[in-house]
Amino acid sequence: MTVVEANLLAALAHRELGDQRAASAAVECALALAEADRLILPFAVTGSLELLKAIARHKTAHAALLTDILGVMRGSSVPPGQESSLAEIEQLSPSELRVLRYLPTNLSRPEIARELSVSVNTVNTHIRNVYAKLQAQDRFSAVQRAREMRLLSAGRQLDR
Repeated sequence: MTVVEANLLAALAHRELGDQRAASAAVECALALAEADRLILPFAVTGSLELLKAIARHKTAHAALLTDILGVMRGSSVPPGQESSLAEIEQLSPSELRVLRYLPTNLSRPEIARELSVSVNTVNTHIRNVYAKLQAQDRFSAVQRAREMRLLSAGRQLDR
């Protein structure tokens, strides 16, 4: 996920510098890295909607993923049976999204705090907010809900 984010940030920087070709190449690299796990979260965290809209679907090798990401970011592509409002996604802050990506891991809250260079209290606050916004009672259900909403890759489904 971090490498995908880095490519997206590079693309944003290239675009600001007026180098659309380099920006497109960086976005294409990010899409290639995200394809296997169907990652959407890094695109939402970095605010890459305008970059993605500029990519021609017929010129990318990742048109299906691009369509999915754009649909989720616009709030228009909800899988059948998942018709609940995507307002919860939009309410997640960038900090909450960063914490969310660590929830599927085996890292403890103190380990997540170290990874993000924040206090354990900050991580606890973000996790509480994520649970509330995703209408989840625990880590497992928050991860499951985030995957349903395509904020996280499908990954392996583990039994409780």
